[in-house]
Amino acid sequence: MKKQLFISFLLLLSVTQAYASNRALGYDSLSVTYKPESFTQRSLLPIGLLSTSILYNDNYLDKRIVKIGGITQPALKSADFLQYSPIAILYAMKAFGVEGRSDWRRMITADIGSMAIMNLIARPTKHIIKRERPDGRAFNSYPSGHTATAFMAAQMLHKEYGETLSPWISVAGYGIAATTGIFRVIANRHWCSDVLGGAAIGIFSTELAYELTDLLFKEKGLRSAIVVPDLEEMPQWKFGLYSDYSMRSDVFTSAGYGNPDAKPACSIGIDASWMPWYIGATIRAGLTQMKWTGSEVIYLSHLGSVADVYTLGAGMDIDIPVIDRITLNGQAIAGYSPKANSYSFFADRERTLPVEWSIPAGMHCYGNLGMTVRTSAFSSVTLHGGIDFYDKVWRSYVLGARFNYTF
Repeated sequence: MKKQLFISFLLLLSVTQAYASNRALGYDSLSVTYKPESFTQRSLLPIGLLSTSILYNDNYLDKRIVKIGGITQPALKSADFLQYSPIAILYAMKAFGVEGRSDWRRMITADIGSMAIMNLIARPTKHIIKRERPDGRAFNSYPSGHTATAFMAAQMLHKEYGETLSPWISVAGYGIAATTGIFRVIANRHWCSDVLGGAAIGIFSTELAYELTDLLFKEKGLRSAIVVPDLEEMPQWKFGLYSDYSMRSDVFTSAGYGNPDAKPACSIGIDASWMPWYIGATIRAGLTQMKWTGSEVIYLSHLGSVADVYTLGAGMDIDIPVIDRITLNGQAIAGYSPKANSYSFFADRERTLPVEWSIPAGMHCYGNLGMTVRTSAFSSVTLHGGIDFYDKVWRSYVLGARFNYTF
């Protein structure tokens, strides 16, 4: 029943938004074969995701933490189902007769191609790189297969309905995909960079499959014209997957909390901004993974967990145009980490010498400055530097990136 209500809601949303979206987004084509940009331009965002995931190399975060028998964490089985949700929405809308970009034959061909390309890239990469998972149970962490599947499906949904009917359909798909990846980090199955790599492979696989399908079918089977934002105008909405890497942390807690040998390492999350002018409102939700910086080896039993800090926040987003498709960007966010956590380790394998990390709930604020490049009609990439301040816990200087869906 819940699934039916969810699908019905999306269908209603797509129909009610269609007319308004077509007017607000600027222009559409006179031909259904119109493309707003080249395959190279559409590949810039997944290339940015992949490059960031390689630069982070964050699996070293627990290189001096030995997991005794593999650790456990709530499995978050919802990610197993979430990864397929965008494609389920896609086929449900098609079955209900909502007209998209392609007819059944063309769409199924593109979708099968997307899945084949994704598996040809992701599966061999896992076995070649052999990265250990955060829970210590396997050596196939990079890239995240769940995230690759989810973003592949979200990109299919975007190609068929987000580009032709309403961008809010794409927002739903990408939101589900990003949530899938973050849940995999929370469940100790992946590092932040695994998720970024999986997202890159998923988006690229769909883009390549649709490019090949266009060459194969040409104009056959196209049903709807692509509607794109006016590139002369600043986007009013931005929905992003962000990730920050801590370059230096001045402090890790005082007043009796925590351990000075533990520091923030890598953050990942989702943010959304409404930009009625050059300044707008933004919200974000995410997590920060911790690293052990002590010189000695510590041990984590099967009842333990890799340390994560969760944050919710809201603030303002600023975009100042510089030249065509490039803006200066800044964010100021006031947030709160609502959950206090304690993490137990041991200084010896026999588990007789405990080591405790205690992380309190508290105010968690963030600010950054950077540059945004509009990579395509519907996407932009932001590179930034900033400061992450967690009251009574840490002050960290970060470099990071945001990968935005815009319209």
